[in-house]
Amino acid sequence: MWSWWDPGSRRQRVFSEEMECRWSLLLLLLLGSSALAKPGARSGDEECQQNVNCFLPDCLCASTENPGNLPLDQLPQFVVLTFDDAVTPTNYEFYLTFKDFLNPNYCRISMTFFVTHLYNYYDMVNELHRLGHEIALHSVTHKDDVDNYWRVANQSVWEHEMADLKTMLETYARIPAEDIKGWRAPFLEVGGDEMFSAITDLGLQYDCTWPTLHYTNWFDTEPLGALWPYTLDFPSIQDCQLGRCPTQIYEGTWVMPMVDLEDNTGQPCAMLDACNSLENELLVDPDAVESFLRRNFEYNYNSTKAPFGLYVHHSWFYEGGNSTDARRVGYTRFLEYLSKLEDVYVVSVDRLLAWVKNPVPLDDIDSIDEFGCYEPESNCVDTKIFKFTTENNLPVEVDAIYMGSCTLVQPKYYPWIYNPLGDQNITDV
Repeated sequence: MWSWWDPGSRRQRVFSEEMECRWSLLLLLLLGSSALAKPGARSGDEECQQNVNCFLPDCLCASTENPGNLPLDQLPQFVVLTFDDAVTPTNYEFYLTFKDFLNPNYCRISMTFFVTHLYNYYDMVNELHRLGHEIALHSVTHKDDVDNYWRVANQSVWEHEMADLKTMLETYARIPAEDIKGWRAPFLEVGGDEMFSAITDLGLQYDCTWPTLHYTNWFDTEPLGALWPYTLDFPSIQDCQLGRCPTQIYEGTWVMPMVDLEDNTGQPCAMLDACNSLENELLVDPDAVESFLRRNFEYNYNSTKAPFGLYVHHSWFYEGGNSTDARRVGYTRFLEYLSKLEDVYVVSVDRLLAWVKNPVPLDDIDSIDEFGCYEPESNCVDTKIFKFTTENNLPVEVDAIYMGSCTLVQPKYYPWIYNPLGDQNITDV
């Protein structure tokens, strides 16, 4: 107890006790309000102002302006290529065909693989990571029931879909925990504050689920411009097309916007799989595929040079028994075209974010460690192909599932959500 007066007086003691009570109540209210708020929570109507209340490398306001305010002739044009779902013997050799493409600094291009677990070969994932590609999360289960699973998922479900897959990648593919930074939700079903709380609580750096149509360099008569990556330190300005977008702030958590492409019918598509042809030309004509990709790339390259993303599933390249191989040829020709441009860097999401956090002119890009040429020795020399049967609690109705692994001892049960190490006899998930 403390007093501003001599505590010998009863009146003074009463006043002192009353003041102490008031100060204690005030302290409790302050502590209570901070406990209810997220760390770094701000007023919902506070506007993000770069270099005033938001500072790189930890905070970046959502904007169509490049983060370094660099002149266009000093600004790298970044192209981001991603592939979704499991890495398997069916698509692995296809992914390896891109390993000889180089950026202007003579280092390999890098891509991001948003990996799922079912049918995944973790030894192949390990090799893609060794070659310099980013390995990110795309859920354990990839359940196809959007309405009754993903749309109603609480934070615990999102956390297990992320954390359990991360454990599997660390265990079976020997990917270092610190290299697993990103997430994309199945079906681009943005999971609201529950999903972003899971991302933040698990220490992931970014989400790449959220499409935008309004912030492109082609939509409407006066396009707003394409969004750069930004953090959720302040309420987002991005349009919400799919799922439930976050309403809270998440300090230091990055959003990599999926800027919509314009397909050949003039409609938007976030992933190549959803882009439509006028007369089937994007299925059978490699020239049409290359032209479509170049047209969309040049919307950015010839204007603001905002990052250009191509997001796809491997199955798109062989849709409909595509015997002409038109999509693979057209896509490859597009990469050959990019390789001739001295200011274009094809990079994974994590490398793009490394530059965004430290935006340097094109000539200084090698000063960023992540843009160096690295190819470490393999830490997955002895690989195993595990066969799981119905006796191993398979989550789908098949006779067997094969799984490539960098570990030598097969788990007793098929690894799955809530059981990433396969050491528990769980049958009801």
